[in-house]
Amino acid sequence: MRHLPAFLTALFIGSTFGQPASAIQPEAGAPVEIAAVTVQDLAGDAVELDQALTTGEVVVLNFWATWCAPCKQEMPTLAALDEIFEDRPLRVVALAMDRAGPDALRAFMAEVGAERLEVLHDPVMAVSGPYEVRGLPVTIVIDRDGNEIYRHAGYADWSTPVVVEFLEGLLEPAT
Repeated sequence: MRHLPAFLTALFIGSTFGQPASAIQPEAGAPVEIAAVTVQDLAGDAVELDQALTTGEVVVLNFWATWCAPCKQEMPTLAALDEIFEDRPLRVVALAMDRAGPDALRAFMAEVGAERLEVLHDPVMAVSGPYEVRGLPVTIVIDRDGNEIYRHAGYADWSTPVVVEFLEGLLEPAT
């Protein structure tokens, strides 16, 4: 797979998805295996993303950056979603594709009221190619087996009843 240089990827990401999207109607698609990429936690420790996302839980993984206006608008809805599913087998993970340091990422999350979210960090945008992230924000839903089953590019309100119902369905035992 051919990768764009990091600065071109950043330029492209910064120039797309600037307009809010209409309400989303999530629907599970065919499972797609997630890629093995190394990112960091906010302590600077390496995290194997595929392993971190394959935990038997449903994971809502959001790719974002501090300089992304739609990301700033969207982050409180992800925090609300995380709160709705508190104590349930669903995790919301915010993966910052940003050169900002951990302190700036924490400050951003506090500013937007999303400090409760799990934050991972990709300062070199290593995920952009393998995860096909061509703009920000992008959010994917990963099933309990560690497969991507839904993807949305652009702003969305992740705490709407339609989204909650979709995710509730993923938590139900298979019949």
